[in-house]
Amino acid sequence: MDWQDLRYFLAVAESGSLAGAARRMQVSKATIWRHVRSLQEFLGISLLENHPGGQQLTPAGERFLVGITGINRTIEMACQSALAKPAPLSGEVRVTAPELIGSVVIRGLRELNERHPGIALELVTGSPAASLAARDTDISLRFDAPSNSGFTCAATVPVPFGIFAAPVYLKRYGAPMRLDDFSGHRLISFEHSLAQLAPKAWLQRGGKNAEVAFRSNSPHLRLAAARAGVGLALLAESFVAEDPGLHRVLGSDVVGGLDLLVLISNKLTREPRVVAVQEFLCDALSNRAAH
Repeated sequence: MDWQDLRYFLAVAESGSLAGAARRMQVSKATIWRHVRSLQEFLGISLLENHPGGQQLTPAGERFLVGITGINRTIEMACQSALAKPAPLSGEVRVTAPELIGSVVIRGLRELNERHPGIALELVTGSPAASLAARDTDISLRFDAPSNSGFTCAATVPVPFGIFAAPVYLKRYGAPMRLDDFSGHRLISFEHSLAQLAPKAWLQRGGKNAEVAFRSNSPHLRLAAARAGVGLALLAESFVAEDPGLHRVLGSDVVGGLDLLVLISNKLTREPRVVAVQEFLCDALSNRAAH
């Protein structure tokens, strides 16, 4: 059955004549009659009969009209709903993330503001262990899978890592040629509690024979130490973001990377403002990772 046939039949039934239906639908009477006839042939019954004042419904036409009136209203409401402009999203979304990922998110924050000016992003950075324990967390970005069952993994974003150093360091010590031989080099490393939060290739073979010159749980301090020429630093490539004070010594093709989990509270997986922020985060982080 063609929905257009139903529309033209309804126009005739409501106006009482082919001429009236033609004016309403802004087509010719012949077009109206062609659709009505097509509907009658499909149903195998006569829906209209000629009357001195126009067209009149047959008994079968009356019964058919009663049956489709509700359908017509439903379809019209669905069309109006689909065409209606959605209300702007607004409200606060609380996100927790490792400090280095927070820096990447901030670089794309203007894009979120342009997409959804009514949404306020609250970004809390800190240790991975504390991220899900933060008050009223809506979205959590983590490198390690949580044991907390109150969150669902909505996406995974790869984060490539590399080894970086300042020109002054490379001039004095040179660059290591292999991931597993850092003999004679000085290393800027993680604080002990975060030592396992590194790409698998680095954990298995990286930095062998190096002398640790500095440790910190802060990626910003490790970045500053590398820029000052203290040593070689393992950093996320997106976090360094083409820093003019650093050179990439070994890239992610050698060092590897980590998968960042985008976790969303089970209670908010369909909340429009939270979903909008989750989509923004995935776009922003994926774009940075690609570069």
